[in-house]
Amino acid sequence: MKINLVFDDWRDERGNSVYNTIVGLDLTCGDLHSGTTFEANIALDADTEEQLRRAVELGFRPTFLVSLSVEKMTKDEKRD
Repeated sequence: MKINLVFDDWRDERGNSVYNTIVGLDLTCGDLHSGTTFEANIALDADTEEQLRRAVELGFRPTFLVSLSVEKMTKDEKRD
């Protein structure tokens, strides 16, 4: 499923925004600041994709954390 990832905020390990801190000012100097949008693809089964579409249409916005440990996927597992 093709999606847009819209950057929200930088947060510390407790979930608190660091936007108004020295570190936060440094982190937001590039493309990673509130509102920046990235095109992405996620692999979902049909039921989960439909659930996501319905929820967004109703005004709900999912929130994801970024993990840098990505498992390698086979060609059959990748979806566009």
